[in-house]
Amino acid sequence: MNLIQKKANMKFNREAMVTALATMALLLMTPMNAFAAAQVQGKINNLYSIVTTIITAAGAIVLAWGVFEFASAYQSRDTAQQTDSLKKVVAGILMCLAPTIINLLK
Repeated sequence: MNLIQKKANMKFNREAMVTALATMALLLMTPMNAFAAAQVQGKINNLYSIVTTIITAAGAIVLAWGVFEFASAYQSRDTAQQTDSLKKVVAGILMCLAPTIINLLK
């Protein structure tokens, strides 16, 4: 082969490669249906329910802790501890109501 044929052959190979890459890119970028969406959605809903249950349980614990701490602080007339315990009570209420708040925001 002479030099002109090699250059022409390389140019043809380069054009074929660019065409093949463009075709592959177009095929990969086309939207495709996900037929298993229901299965994935079901597992995500299960995970969501587990997480919300854990958060609600932790909120109930924090709420009870805050109430008992507030009662103790109220009895000893310690205003700083009363303020801290009221913050815990509010945090516990928010944690207990977090799943409801999230559902309202959806």
